[in-house]
Amino acid sequence: MSRGAAFRHLLLVLQLAMLPMVTLGREVVLGKAGDTAELPCHGSSGKNKGFSWKHSSMLKILEYGHVFPVKGASRLKPRVETKKNLWDQGSYPLIIKDLEAADSGVYFCEVAGKTQEVELLVFNVTAKWDTGSSSSSNIRLLQGQPLTLTVEGPSGSSPSVQWKGPGNKSKGSGQSLSLSGLELQDSGTWTCTISQNQETVVFHINILVLAFQKVSNTVYTKEGDQVEFSFPLSFEDENLSGELRWQAEGAPSSLLWSSFVLENRKLSVKELHVPKLQLKESLPLSFVLSQASSRYAGSGTLTLSLAKGTLQREVNLVVMRVTKSKNNLTCEVLGPTSPELTLSLNLEERAAKVSKQQKLVLVMDPERGTWQCLLSHKDKVLLASKIEAPGRADVPDQETPQ
Repeated sequence: MSRGAAFRHLLLVLQLAMLPMVTLGREVVLGKAGDTAELPCHGSSGKNKGFSWKHSSMLKILEYGHVFPVKGASRLKPRVETKKNLWDQGSYPLIIKDLEAADSGVYFCEVAGKTQEVELLVFNVTAKWDTGSSSSSNIRLLQGQPLTLTVEGPSGSSPSVQWKGPGNKSKGSGQSLSLSGLELQDSGTWTCTISQNQETVVFHINILVLAFQKVSNTVYTKEGDQVEFSFPLSFEDENLSGELRWQAEGAPSSLLWSSFVLENRKLSVKELHVPKLQLKESLPLSFVLSQASSRYAGSGTLTLSLAKGTLQREVNLVVMRVTKSKNNLTCEVLGPTSPELTLSLNLEERAAKVSKQQKLVLVMDPERGTWQCLLSHKDKVLLASKIEAPGRADVPDQETPQ
């Protein structure tokens, strides 16, 4: 080769070296804060000839020549790796662990003379309520507290967002979801589906609403029977203190019946002012009154004090009392009752004497036989008590049936 030809060949090689590398289309990867993202990079399969990953700032992140991968001096250094087992298949991914919002951006993979661009968009879902905020996927709040869930993403991103509540029920779309006051039925797994550039990432948010379970707040019993007040909770692992105050029907104010603490799922009594009242030692939270009396008929309030705030639940006790005297039978109920309830007293297989919206039925000079007192709501019997009437024979006053 002549000197002139050699010079022209060298010049051509230099010109080719100065040409920009071929850049392929940009891929988009969506990631979740705290999770792991895999940024793809593809070359020809077979023996690897080396590759490198750089950030849009041209800061080297990871490079492989012919010996072993070398990490660059970037802030990602402790959180990046690759998958060597895929190299022979022509795949050179960049793995970023413990994703942060600041990891969003454009990354470049150079392999076999080609540059591949990958845009990473890191999203997060944050929760805010009246007393705080969190980016945790597990949220515990008191019943009635407001909650707002918000999608946070890189500047310039424009994802579509869909929200679903427990039971896969649609709750709307948009960057934020606001719940004015949490209810027990809001407990469960919520999903937030974020989509952009035909890519999708799904967040799962577990919400536990600290509340009383839904049970009837009125207990119906006969005088002399054992009665239980049960207050099942939606949780068991919160430490708390509590008290039960009681206001008997007609009393001017309430009295403290009991105070207690719940620590490490164990209940212990601090104060107990009713001899026949017992607090069960294990959950669910329950009080047992060994013998109901008309003087206990009324309403109580159970107050629980937790680190997050206070929960309250009201309970009513309705007591039926049937008495007989020399000349009459009396059926009455004491405690808070609804006008929808019906109180009746009848001799078996006879028409009943009914008292609507009243709490007492009186029968003068009852016939001999078995009389039945019923407290009903429509067709449902809430309380029933029987008593024997001896007719006109003398009987002790104010005798209560067993």
